[in-house]
Formats: sequence, C-alpha cells, structure tokens
Amino acid sequence: MISEGESMEVEVYGINVHASGKGDFLFVHGAGMNSDVWRRQQSSLGGIALDLPNHGKSDEMVVNSVKDYARFLVELVDALEHEPVVVGHSMGGAIVQEYLALGGVARGAVLVSTAPSLRVNPKIIEGIDRDFQGTVERFAGWMFSRNFTGKRVIEGIIKTILREGKETFKRDLLICDSFVIEGRYRNGEIEFDCPVLIVCGNEDIVTPPHNSEFLREYIDSSRLVFIHGCGHLPMIETPEEFSKILRRFQDELSV
Repeated sequence: MISEGESMEVEVYGINVHASGKGDFLFVHGAGMNSDVWRRQQSSLGGIALDLPNHGKSDEMVVNSVKDYARFLVELVDALEHEPVVVGHSMGGAIVQEYLALGGVARGAVLVSTAPSLRVNPKIIEGIDRDFQGTVERFAGWMFSRNFTGKRVIEGIIKTILREGKETFKRDLLICDSFVIEGRYRNGEIEFDCPVLIVCGNEDIVTPPHNSEFLREYIDSSRLVFIHGCGHLPMIETPEEFSKILRRFQDELSV
C-alpha cells in the first residue's frame, strides 16, 4: 500500500484501487458514482472512501456481478488490515450484503438506500444507449425528494455520472439488475455476524422503503431508521442528519 497524506493506492487482484481518508468507516458508493459522494461524511466523521474498480481513479477490472465486487471488497479490507464499519449505498449496499454473506470482516454495517433486489427498468438501460445525458438527467431527478431545491447539487450528481461514462453506468445498472437475493433471505441462507443499521429516505423512489423494511425483517441483528423528506441520496440530500445517524451507530458499537 502506497500512502500519500490521506490518499492511497491499494493493490487488489493486481490492480490499483484509489481510496482516501482514515477512520472507522469504509464507504462504498453506488452505480455510476465514485468516492466523492461521501465527502460530507468524511469531513464530519472521518473514514475511508474508495473508488470501486472501473470508477473514479481506480483501475479497470472485469466485474460481472455484485458478488464479484463483494469478493474484491474482502480482499481490499484484508489489504487495509482494518475491521471497518462498512457503509454501502444502493449498489454499494448490495455489495455490502454479499460481503457480509461471504464472511467479510466488519465491526458493523450500514445499508443505505438499498434492497434485496435491484431490478432496473429496461427502458432506463435502453435510454443510456439512445440518449445518455438525457437519461442521466432524468435519473438524477428521481434520486431526490420531490421538494428538494438544490439545483446545483443535482447538477453535481449529473456531472459525476457523465464523467464516469456511459459504459460504466450501463454496466453498473446491468449488475444491479442481476442482483436478486430475496429467496436466500427467506430460506435462511444469509446470516450476518455484526450489527446492521438500515437507513432509507421515506421519499426514495429508486429503492422504495418497503425494501428496507424487508431487510429489517430478515436481518436479525438490524434496525431501521427512516429520514423523512429525503430521497435516494441521504448522504448528499440530508448530510447532517445522515452523519448524526452514523455517529450514533458508531458510538453504540463502541459501548
């Protein structure tokens, strides 16, 4: 591992993975995004935010499924020699579910705006090929609550996804679409060995609240917190409230 200040390159599977920060939390971003989405949490709480392979400043790697990303995360945490509180958003939350199911090391886990299934409307995937920018602009609008007025914030998310590129976003959504593990939960095939906090905006239309309620029902060690008046991106739309929720969970784990 080569460190420079709070930025580092970690070698996993022969590729360089970019990460930054230090502290208890390990932040895993969602589809079409990168570690920048966690800036507010890193500023207030610390923690390590990574660019998944094929995102941000990390190298490319063949990834065909959420489980591929989860196996990568197991190796990354081993390389970091860290027992983190793993925080995953949306696709990142799916990765964290599979990571824990694989026995990945964690003091605790936070599943943010995620689900046991991340099926994607095929019209969105078709739209990426037909009109990438227009599709991203519509998708970004769906990620915020109906009364959110932060035009610059929404524009920032649009720019992030556009910079990550068409192929990255499409690949991520196809990977999300193939993630379906409700049956494994119902059959008792998934058990987690650490406390799990589930966080969801009550106005999330990308991964609606019933998904978080399902996770709460089937993950014995979990509890669920709703953020009212918030959509799919609580770390960006309501950063102060979201960070307070993470801080309380961190404190509970320290007792």
